Amino acid sequence: MVVLCYHSVHPSKEFSSATPELFSDQIAWLKDNCHLVSFSDVLKQARVSHKHDQPVVAVTFDDGYADNYEFAFPVLNAYGVTATFFLTIGLIEQEPRVVERFRQQRACSHEDVQPLTWDQVLHMREQGMEFGTHTWSHPNLARLDDDSATMELARPKEVLERRLGETVTVSAYPYGKPHRHFTPRTMRIAAATGYTYAASATSRGLRPGDESYAIPRFISSWDSPEQLESKILGSLDLLGTWQERAPMWLAGMVSPEDFRY
Repeated sequence: MVVLCYHSVHPSKEFSSATPELFSDQIAWLKDNCHLVSFSDVLKQARVSHKHDQPVVAVTFDDGYADNYEFAFPVLNAYGVTATFFLTIGLIEQEPRVVERFRQQRACSHEDVQPLTWDQVLHMREQGMEFGTHTWSHPNLARLDDDSATMELARPKEVLERRLGETVTVSAYPYGKPHRHFTPRTMRIAAATGYTYAASATSRGLRPGDESYAIPRFISSWDSPEQLESKILGSLDLLGTWQERAPMWLAGMVSPEDFRY
């Protein structure tokens, strides 16, 4: 049981997760070979007693780029696949400091981090897509005090609920590595803020005993069908276990990029 995390689907962006053509090939392969569910259902599926004939997979997106609507959404619609979009609400609201933060971290133009519009979000929701939050400004939550972390989780929830006219129960932690970017304290704040499930970026499959506020996800970046299969069948789960258990000093040496933010 696996959750995949995409960011951008675009023909030419340097930080894209896939081109539209590759994304279409990936979704076609997933549709043929997996049982696809929404993110909010994946942990329930992991804990049910019966087993599916096919691996269970959920597709998610982080940040909320306009290309999600232009290139990813038509593919998902064509194949009848429900994906979950975790929106950085300060980006969707085009708050200047948040937009500039994304531009700097992606080392790109403002056009490349153009966000979804609320009209696009509402249209995608009407067509069955699921939405959650990705904080307000995309900070490292582990480095914030309790009040700041609460604001980063609560404020976007309130805005998204008002826009959608429904309760929002799912969120994803920015950067998403355990201990570096979220902690048990972060998880408690997410629960107290009213979320039911929260996603990490721990590179392994989901287990029935996993905490609902630390659901692991594989980052999808230009994966071939063979690479997707390796993730879904558990061949790469050792990486996620290492991310969870490695001492911080060793993790900092092996993966210094995890400590940039």
